[in-house]
Amino acid sequence: MRYPKFMDKINTVGAILCGVIVFIFSILAVMESILRQFFGSPTVWTLNVTSAVFIWAAFLGSSYAFQEHGHVAVDLVRDLVDKHTKSEKRTPRRVMSVIGYICAFIVVLCILWGGWVATVSAVKINQMWPFVFKFPYVISTLPVVIGSVQMLVTLIFMILDIIAGGDKYL
Repeated sequence: MRYPKFMDKINTVGAILCGVIVFIFSILAVMESILRQFFGSPTVWTLNVTSAVFIWAAFLGSSYAFQEHGHVAVDLVRDLVDKHTKSEKRTPRRVMSVIGYICAFIVVLCILWGGWVATVSAVKINQMWPFVFKFPYVISTLPVVIGSVQMLVTLIFMILDIIAGGDKYL
């Protein structure tokens, strides 16, 4: 099974949203600096909101990073395996890639579990952020769940693509 185009589109939308969030937060940071430095009147909400919502950027962009090889990889080991393998199918590298992605899958599954527990807890007790500007804590836990599910689906399709003979994710 080849990596599906719809996952490419979903991950790209996530990456674009990630970029928009970072751009907006950058504008807010500049605005905050100007207000603080030149007018002596900083806002009371900018740091609180950006701290609570920045996690959306990290988790919306993570599956795109997997898809585009943006996460850290040990290229030295892969290159050594390729150098000493005469197989045209690159079987050792395929096996190493699948094992690496399975390890990543397990880590993301643990993150999903933690995010799920935090989200359910926040909803049950109607937890609010302890800032001046109060808003539901679930706003900061939900992206962990959404982004982790998106990463897990992306990893599954990447592993299936490698098994089917694709070279993009080696």
